[in-house]
Amino acid sequence: MQNKAYIIYILVAFLISSAIAFITTAYMGFATFTLLLLVIGLLYVKISKHIHANIMKIAIIGDLALVLVLELQRSAIETAAGFNLEPLQIMHIIFSTLAMLLYFPTLYYGQKLLKSKKRDPKVFSKHMIVARAAFLFRLLGFILMFSLLTHVKKA
Repeated sequence: MQNKAYIIYILVAFLISSAIAFITTAYMGFATFTLLLLVIGLLYVKISKHIHANIMKIAIIGDLALVLVLELQRSAIETAAGFNLEPLQIMHIIFSTLAMLLYFPTLYYGQKLLKSKKRDPKVFSKHMIVARAAFLFRLLGFILMFSLLTHVKKA
């Protein structure tokens, strides 16, 4: 039963993120959903490595897709380079960028762990270091994301 509870967690995450989207923007709602997926994935790290890996991959791909959409829809890089943002908004961009960059080694080491028959302690250690840093930066970026409410229009 505990292996199947993640479906309920995902539904709750969807409801919470929908509420956030309703009161902020669709982008912030989706960012909330991907962050909650990361948290759900972390809850499953010791229960099922396959459920953990699948949820984390979906969350990471979702985050990367969101960044791509923001660039295409709102020219996010141009806005960030325009130097008309407040310090908290700039910190949001820095932390979020660091998280995105760390997602790649996190996925790489995670895949190596999934494919190996015996867990390599060095690979596991590297995965844990970059994954924890990526999650920390993602969490900080998420919190600071709300500082952008004064800068964006409801989409």
